[in-house]
Amino acid sequence: MKKNKKDKKEKKILITIFIIALIMDQIAKIIAIFSGNVIITNQVGENNGLSILMSVIVIIMLIRYISNDNSFIKLDTKVILTLAISGATGNIIDRIWNKQTILFINLTKSINLNLAYIYVIIAWVGLAIILTKNSMEMLKNRKNKKVIKNEYKENKNK
Repeated sequence: MKKNKKDKKEKKILITIFIIALIMDQIAKIIAIFSGNVIITNQVGENNGLSILMSVIVIIMLIRYISNDNSFIKLDTKVILTLAISGATGNIIDRIWNKQTILFINLTKSINLNLAYIYVIIAWVGLAIILTKNSMEMLKNRKNKKVIKNEYKENKNK
């Protein structure tokens, strides 16, 4: 029963994060368009349908992974993946309505972004951090098991 309450609470948190991130992305794009601050639009061209289809497939896979009843998937991982889903959804909306992705944040002459891309970047960096942290914990646990096993053998031989 407790797990069910926890799952419902997590789902509410993830849906809230998704909606807030998506709305922020869309509002920022609308503001950029009306203020004339669109730096460049990323033309999708004739591959627009394929790009939308691939994004939808990835989103479905991520949603299935997040909603999987697996206790090994922690909330921080789900939050990170929810940001990636928000970013992908924001750019799909652009591709459907505008046939292009609206970019309005200029980092350098060749790097232009929008909030959706930033969400995806945050997700990649967050996943890298989580995977590194988990790998370090696994190595530490493996090392501890070897030490314990060696101590057991030494005590057994005494």
